[in-house]
This record gives sequence, structure tokens and C-alpha cells, in this order.
Amino acid sequence: MLRQPPAHIEAKTKKTAPAVDFTEAELDALLSQDAIDQEIKKMIAKGVAPSQRSQVQVVTADITEAVRWQENKEAELKEMQTGDTENANPWIQDLTEDFIAFGLSPANTKEEAKIILENLEKQLSEQAEAGFGPEARNYVAVLRKELELLIEKL
Repeated sequence: MLRQPPAHIEAKTKKTAPAVDFTEAELDALLSQDAIDQEIKKMIAKGVAPSQRSQVQVVTADITEAVRWQENKEAELKEMQTGDTENANPWIQDLTEDFIAFGLSPANTKEEAKIILENLEKQLSEQAEAGFGPEARNYVAVLRKELELLIEKL
């Protein structure tokens, strides 16, 4: 048996006045700084304050910042490598390979990014002790300090 679909019925709506009328004194009490502060404290206690919601964005920004830092350093190392036509600084190639091997992605979680950066930092400490000379040690020392700051942010 075939059934007919129900017919489209429009409901009549009534225009009603607002459910609550506030007096000027009640509005002043609701909009006072103390009342607003109290509501913000309640939101913070529940974990729904706007500042608490933005913490997720901060984590993403930190990972994005780390990815950008790494990409900038890779580009800087590649530029240094192309400028080193006589291959006088083999440490540049080693550092470039380390950065590529420990590549970050915005898709990495906070914990994954932290582990990757810590492993890169260990590799950089080995490079600093490899005996490539003072220029390499100084460059690696600066990289390690920048990397330590990024790891702290994560």
C-alpha cells in the first residue's frame, strides 16, 4: 500500500512581548562591574571562559611557530650551503640533513613535536662536539638556545 506524505501545515505564530521587563535599576545591577566579574568567575570555574577556549589555539600556534622556525632554519642552511661553493664547511650539510630528518609538521601533536624537537636538540649537541671549528660551534649554540626556547613553549 502506498501512503500519502503528510500535507505541509503552517503554524500561526503570535507576536508576544518579551518575557521579562527590567527596570532601570535592575539593568544597572545586572550590568554592573561586580555582576560581570562574578559571571566571569563562574565561567572560569566551569572552564568555559573565552580565555580558556583560546588555549587550544595557543598550542596550535606554538606548533606552527616551531614548524616555521624549522623551515626558516632549513632555508637559511640551504642558502649557506649554496654560498659555500668550495665545500669548506661540511657541517652545514650535516645540519641540513638533521633538520630534514627531524622534520616537523603542523599535523604533529604537541607531544610529538616536543619529542621531535628534543631529538633534534640531541643531534645538535652531537654536532657541536663534532670538532668542525668555532664557527660551527657558535652557529649550533645559537640554534640550540632557540630550540630550547621553543621546547619550553610546548
